[in-house]
Amino acid sequence: MKLFFHTALAGLALAFALCARAASTLPVAEASGILVGRLAEGSPYQRLMSVPVLYQNPKHPWVQQLAFIGQLQTQYAYGSDASGKFGTADTPDDCSWGNVEVRCMRFGMKGRLFHKLFFLSLTDLEPDLSPRVYRRLVENYATWMHSDALHISAGKRELKFDREQEYSSLEFPAFERTAVGNMLYGGELTGTWICGEKIAGGWLYYLGAFSNERRDEWPRFEGGAMILAKAGFDYSERIDIDFGSIKFQWLHNTEPGHSSSPNDPASPLYSDSFSLSNEIRQGRLGFTAELLWGDGVDGRPNVGALSTMTSWSFTEKLQFINVMEFAASNDDNGVILPKRYEAFSPGAGDKRGDHWFANYAGLNYHIDGHRLKLMSGLKYSYLDGGPGGGDFNGWTWLAGLRMAF
Repeated sequence: MKLFFHTALAGLALAFALCARAASTLPVAEASGILVGRLAEGSPYQRLMSVPVLYQNPKHPWVQQLAFIGQLQTQYAYGSDASGKFGTADTPDDCSWGNVEVRCMRFGMKGRLFHKLFFLSLTDLEPDLSPRVYRRLVENYATWMHSDALHISAGKRELKFDREQEYSSLEFPAFERTAVGNMLYGGELTGTWICGEKIAGGWLYYLGAFSNERRDEWPRFEGGAMILAKAGFDYSERIDIDFGSIKFQWLHNTEPGHSSSPNDPASPLYSDSFSLSNEIRQGRLGFTAELLWGDGVDGRPNVGALSTMTSWSFTEKLQFINVMEFAASNDDNGVILPKRYEAFSPGAGDKRGDHWFANYAGLNYHIDGHRLKLMSGLKYSYLDGGPGGGDFNGWTWLAGLRMAF
């Protein structure tokens, strides 16, 4: 019965995702702005994809758009090393459908008001919709878009430190982010931030202050703060390429390791973290290189990493992706084995080491851009355990589905 429920729910989500597409493809009812029941003309597939948003009228002075949004990401992993097998079969039952992990199942709403105010609210749902439907509040924020050079935002949002985190989980081309990137991850935090771009020929900036309490709902503002600053330059026009950007980021944590309760994730044990990245795209080729560094506290060694991400589009739909990472710590056992999925290995030991190398290669098939895509790839990982640490040397195969509306 449970298997039938999972299959039916996955099929319903797939059909819903196929049916729900961006309002930009829809004819706008300019008089009222209400699009309910209005389908686009064209092939059966185009009509299926044109299920409307709740409301859209760019000419209305108060409300320009209201739309539901949703995400579903599922993936299967099977890995092995000298100690045995591991993968998504080892994930908790409350976040999986059988041997398939439900990486993300979310629903919410977004909109635009007064032409300049954008809002988004997104919640995590229980994969089985039981014992309750709602799991936690992921993001809930508003942005006042004064101009390209000035956006002012406040609310709860995923902290976007380092180039990897600046990709949404839907658009990130690999299944998982790098090991050190995840070690420096701050979570979904509440605060305020300002940012802008296209300044003086290509400069960009970002400055934000957040409570470092990682809570399912709103924080009590009883812990420390996370300060995130970024500066970069878009040099695309200077060398005549499709896209080119260099960026420096600094993340400061006033109270590393803070946790409001035993049930809440702790803030990362790094007082200062740094990222320097360079990204280029030209034609079918994309390449990003990033340096990461974290200053550890409370017994956590400093850690550094170099990662590269290369993509090549064979066609508009088929894309190759390669992600490599080299990481090391200045003291024993400063690199933590990723919890997806190497840490599930029977021989992972204390899951820490001195040196880390990982190489992921995969193919993504974009059925409808990032709104619906299939992914598959193979990852090799090596961790040198060092004194008292846990060695790891193994392979992981992954396959999955990403969809959104």
